Amino acid sequence: MLVMYTRRLTLPKRSFFLLGPRGTGKTTWLRAVLPRARWYNLLLDRELLRLMRDPGTLRREIDALPRGSWVVVDEVQKLPSLLNEVHDALAAAPRRWHFALTGSSARRLRRADVNLLAGRVVSRRMLPLTVGELKAEPAVDDLLRFGNLPLVRSERGGTARIDLLEAYVET
Repeated sequence: MLVMYTRRLTLPKRSFFLLGPRGTGKTTWLRAVLPRARWYNLLLDRELLRLMRDPGTLRREIDALPRGSWVVVDEVQKLPSLLNEVHDALAAAPRRWHFALTGSSARRLRRADVNLLAGRVVSRRMLPLTVGELKAEPAVDDLLRFGNLPLVRSERGGTARIDLLEAYVET
């Protein structure tokens, strides 16, 4: 069953990284708050391969967008060289586009020694749900046993939650 949670995160007015663990709802939240954005979903092989062949494709495509458009690059750690294209776009026209760049780990990006767009984008984190984001206050033992990942929290039974947590940790 799909359960939607209202996250207590405000959309920045400028370009930003949205980082956080897998399954916290980064993509779901962005789809809700930026329904008209131009999306680049790097989990899709066809999209990833198309941009790997020519990262400049990103720039050519966003050049055609109206001023003030939002551009989402989901799972940017899959193709960190796109950050150079984003850097160039922001340097050339700082207010023309707004970028939302998602990933699961800034550490992974730093280790890869990629362009983290210092000073050009702000950083936001999406963590597991807070008690204030839940519809009802959970039992403490439930929180300690299963945590608060939206993916796990939306499951009803303990067995299903355990299966999801095991899969999360093992993959």
